[in-house]
Amino acid sequence: MRPPAIGDVSAIKALRSVIFTGIEGAAAVYPKGFLRKRLASAGGWLGPLLTVHASDSLPNTILYIAITPEDFRIFGRAMFSLPFEIGRWKKRSYHASIVDSGLRLKLDLELEKLGRIRVMTVGLRMFSGPARKVFELVVQSAAGPVMPA
Repeated sequence: MRPPAIGDVSAIKALRSVIFTGIEGAAAVYPKGFLRKRLASAGGWLGPLLTVHASDSLPNTILYIAITPEDFRIFGRAMFSLPFEIGRWKKRSYHASIVDSGLRLKLDLELEKLGRIRVMTVGLRMFSGPARKVFELVVQSAAGPVMPA
């Protein structure tokens, strides 16, 4: 029998419908620039100019990250739909680092095809215990840390 998955319970439930090999851990995250794009309408005509490249290479939705026994996966989810897979990477084929600053816990990733991306926890850092465990599992499965730019 497999040990239970770690992380965000709602993310695990959502991903069980699309991942059949077993989930070691899953968490709901935002892409970098998510809130900036959501608040763009408050900026009037200047809003879209400030957010042109806010969340490049990732959709501007809540994302799910998942660790399976074989790989690391990122999923997007449009409102009222099933999660869709953005990409998957074999363990030890990507780089990852945890950035613990400010109010949110952040995960920097360097992925083939997507390049360098940053995702952050949905809740504030003090409430992100389950997400921290998933981030640590992602970093443990990585080939190494993300190199500074």
